[in-house]
Amino acid sequence: MRHVTFALTGALLLAGGLHADPGKPVAVRFWGRGLVTIETYWDLRIAVDPYALRIGYDDPQIDADLVLVTHEHFDHNNVGLIRGAPRVLRGLDDAGDVVALDVVLDRMPDSPTVALFDASEPVTRSDHAVRVRSIGAFHDAEDGSQRGRTALFLIEVDGVRILHCGDLGQPALSRAQLRAIGSVDVLLLPVGGVYTIDGPQAARITAQVQPRIVIPIHYRTEAQSLKLDGAEAFLEALPQRYERVTSTGNTLAVTAGLGPTRDAPRVVMLETRPAAMPPEIAALLAAKESAAADSREVFRTLTKNQLNHRPGNGTHTPRWNAEHMMGMELRFFTAVYAAVDPSVGIVNLAPAQMPDEYAAAHPGWTGAEEARQIDRVQKLTRRFAYLLRELDLDEQPPGSPWSVRGLLRRMQRHYVEHTDNVRKKFELPDWPPRSPER
Repeated sequence: MRHVTFALTGALLLAGGLHADPGKPVAVRFWGRGLVTIETYWDLRIAVDPYALRIGYDDPQIDADLVLVTHEHFDHNNVGLIRGAPRVLRGLDDAGDVVALDVVLDRMPDSPTVALFDASEPVTRSDHAVRVRSIGAFHDAEDGSQRGRTALFLIEVDGVRILHCGDLGQPALSRAQLRAIGSVDVLLLPVGGVYTIDGPQAARITAQVQPRIVIPIHYRTEAQSLKLDGAEAFLEALPQRYERVTSTGNTLAVTAGLGPTRDAPRVVMLETRPAAMPPEIAALLAAKESAAADSREVFRTLTKNQLNHRPGNGTHTPRWNAEHMMGMELRFFTAVYAAVDPSVGIVNLAPAQMPDEYAAAHPGWTGAEEARQIDRVQKLTRRFAYLLRELDLDEQPPGSPWSVRGLLRRMQRHYVEHTDNVRKKFELPDWPPRSPER
């Protein structure tokens, strides 16, 4: 079984000529048992099936906007494990019947609040809304007579479709279930038997669903106390056309239209904890994030009028400075990540360099939203920074104008320089006063 990383290629030119944006990378993270989190470009976070600590795993110390519970067994419904103030949706009602869920999780630009609403509601949505649907299933092979029902959750965001199968016990899916599921990019499937389907049965389900990627969950690890089978029987039963991949850490990047295909699919074994970050990379990331935090504070208070103000001295609008800082970080870091793992989509949002050629991507965003976008960019870079472990800090990836160390330091200085340039605009005689937003 090979490692998840890939040989660097010269096909990705960081300094220019990047191909069109194929989509935004979604992070799928496995924490053990059935607990999975999904983190999106828009920084919407979903946790599924949080476990009880008494099964042996440590507190992962994660937060989320939404918690999904496939069924009410103690190793799947410990919603108090998840920090923050998440909404909670349960797949079963008090009678043990599957709840028909079809909801949207979203946060519109210029709103600090995450909203959850029924998918049928005529509500304006952002481009990065998350849709969640439930599909009824059985927890055992005898139509639920032993362990009752469970819900499958189909999660769609940024063109990626993820199916979490909870404690599926059916040895095969019905035609109705397969119709409701449709195409799947990532299949999160229990393989450990005892309380769920076993390895050969999981291989049969995989053949029915035909995902691009399958991630085994709910199997024996060293950490947990409850007896389960390991994942070996599943891997042995899975057809050889599934490329076997191991990953250092618990995170997988998935982008619509990139990476494995249904004709050349992949099974990915994830660890149950994030990859440890080398101290030097951690320090460089923290320094960049500190500079970006200072930028957020400066932009957070600016009005739309101030952000769009073009100074009489011919310099850029403050909004250009914000979009340039973030666009360059996204462009360079996602290209480095994509050079290691082609499943990471390159996000190229860098604006035109010259003032006369620049058109704002989001002229209606307030300073508070630009600050939130700076934060989202930092989180995306941090989310996939485990891929930097595969690179020599002092070597340049193909096409990059900097080494990895140089890139981290350059982005730190970039935030400092452009934020200082914006502060200087405040002293210009034509700087507009604050006015009520409309």
